[in-house]
Amino acid sequence: MLSFIMKAGKLKEIKRAGWIRIGIEDAESVACHTFRVALIAMLLGDYMNLNTEKLMKMALLHDLAEVITGDITPHDMEKRDKMKMEEMAMKKLLLDELKNREYYNLWKEFMEGKSREAELLHQIDKFEMILQAYEYSKKYDKKLLEEFFNEKNKIKEKILIELLNTAKSI
Repeated sequence: MLSFIMKAGKLKEIKRAGWIRIGIEDAESVACHTFRVALIAMLLGDYMNLNTEKLMKMALLHDLAEVITGDITPHDMEKRDKMKMEEMAMKKLLLDELKNREYYNLWKEFMEGKSREAELLHQIDKFEMILQAYEYSKKYDKKLLEEFFNEKNKIKEKILIELLNTAKSI
């Protein structure tokens, strides 16, 4: 268990590659992103009467493969290859090392979008990224961040749309 915890801690050192690629000097780590995704998942899970525990577990696991793969963006490789690499990483971390099929199955459910919680978490993941882009836009040129703002069309949940509209005006 300690080995797993220490490996997961490496997410604190891995900078989000999309921000690095466009020149954000003080880019957030994957762990920072994961924390806020989990916090949003907790709030929305309760607000929407979903399985909050399941949603938070998925949130905490959703980028864990990056301990092994690094943060791979859509600009880096085909989605199919990225998913294959991440699946191998998660099998190594969760099945071989931690021997926890429940966590692996939750991660797989998220990746496949097989539940209401998984669908929502995909939107929360995008929402958090767009929110971070709004925050970076206070220090960096908005044109630099345009590709991230354009992801808002993947947000369908009414509460997330309302929150984005409010964040845009702050």
